[in-house]
Amino acid sequence: MREIITLQLGQLSNYTATHFWNTQESYFTYGAEEQSPVDHNVHWRAGVGTDGSETFLPRTVIYDLKGGFGSLRKINALYEAEAEASPGALWSGPSVAHKQQPLEANAYQQSLDAGSNPSPLTTSTVRYWSDFSRVYFHPRSLVQLYDFELNSTTMPFERFGMGTELFSVLDREHELMDRDWRPFAEECDQMQGIQVFTSIDDAWGGFASSYIESLRDEYPKTCIWVWGLQSPMLDITRLKRQLRLANTAQSIEQLCAQAPTLVPLALPETDLPAGISVDNRSPWHTSAAMATAIETATLPSRLLQSGDAQPASLDYLAEALNPVGNQPLASIQMSLAPATDALDDSRIDVDFFQIGRGRGRDRPRDRETRIFGQIISCRTLDSKDGEEDLPDHQRRPVIGNPVIRKYESSLKFPLLDSYPQIYSQAAGQHDIAIQTNLSSNTVIAPRIKTLRAEATRLVGLEDREALSNGLAELAEAYREDWSSGSEEDDDDL
Repeated sequence: MREIITLQLGQLSNYTATHFWNTQESYFTYGAEEQSPVDHNVHWRAGVGTDGSETFLPRTVIYDLKGGFGSLRKINALYEAEAEASPGALWSGPSVAHKQQPLEANAYQQSLDAGSNPSPLTTSTVRYWSDFSRVYFHPRSLVQLYDFELNSTTMPFERFGMGTELFSVLDREHELMDRDWRPFAEECDQMQGIQVFTSIDDAWGGFASSYIESLRDEYPKTCIWVWGLQSPMLDITRLKRQLRLANTAQSIEQLCAQAPTLVPLALPETDLPAGISVDNRSPWHTSAAMATAIETATLPSRLLQSGDAQPASLDYLAEALNPVGNQPLASIQMSLAPATDALDDSRIDVDFFQIGRGRGRDRPRDRETRIFGQIISCRTLDSKDGEEDLPDHQRRPVIGNPVIRKYESSLKFPLLDSYPQIYSQAAGQHDIAIQTNLSSNTVIAPRIKTLRAEATRLVGLEDREALSNGLAELAEAYREDWSSGSEEDDDDL
């Protein structure tokens, strides 16, 4: 059934994935005359609740730190709480129960539970990713890690090595693959791939690297897509910025060795387009923009077959971006439809590939950017480049030529009541036309060189050589073949 299992790691990832799941939930149709263009079986699993009712829940495993789930309960309305062992059966003496006061759901969640019109959300009312979630999760999907606490000032979960060490400890004690992952994998008839949401600028990057290494051992032929998310770097100290830079470099080097596709995403720090109004201090806002791009880019993998058009699998998409096999890193850009009253095509473009960018290191290049692989996903928004208008089956692959695949859909991106109003040109609209561009190209090489030059000196001596060599090898894969003897490129390496 072409199932995709999702893995969510950390706060920012869960914020982004919550927007993703809310969007998937909006595609369900309930009238006999309506049919959704989306195959729900790809991301949703059928089950039975404790009362015998049928359930349809996300096929995902969610990890977060202590306190990271907010008011979300492991047991929801579809499942009854398991009977807890009586303290008297374990201890014959007097017992005193100490329970932490649970967080109260916000007005939005309360209105959803009551079946009334949801209360408007604001940055002050969204404290956790569960505050704007519109879906139920299976109890097995929710895994809270009690070793670290969210936003702790005494022991923050912020270093790459902390993540690798935590995974090693937990896996040795609980065998995470068997306990958390395998129950979802065994339900699949024909799993097409694994989708991973993880931040790469904190300790979750290390946790994800170790987790994906275990997944690769268990499922060596399964396609793994990693969305590497980065938090805004505004208003943080120089030491924090350096730490995030080192974490990002280590995460990219390790994840590219394990996953066939890694797509880093971060909002531009200074040149965010005027048509997007994002509060960088609100993960609800920043994750919304990134979720828009992710959901649009992966839309071809879950569309129902229509006529002669075949749905694209994650593996098929990955092959387009990584045609040679040594280019797992890809960039993503998003274009938003212009305002309805605009006189020209004043669409808004956002570049989420911020690795190695800024600080005067982006030099103009005389030669044009070379594309190795490209995937264009259009939701009622025409592509800017005329040469990409040919249908995929009409493009004959030629060795050495770029692999370009374009997918079109009349399904616009829905702007739900759980989604912040960050697009000014879409005010008052229920959906918006979107286009995304995933590509592997020669621009990535100088960006990785910049990251290598800035981050290698920030890690320990025991990891420095391996990190430097790994990033240099990665950058080499994105260079023009004919320029390998260039004095400029040799100096950069």
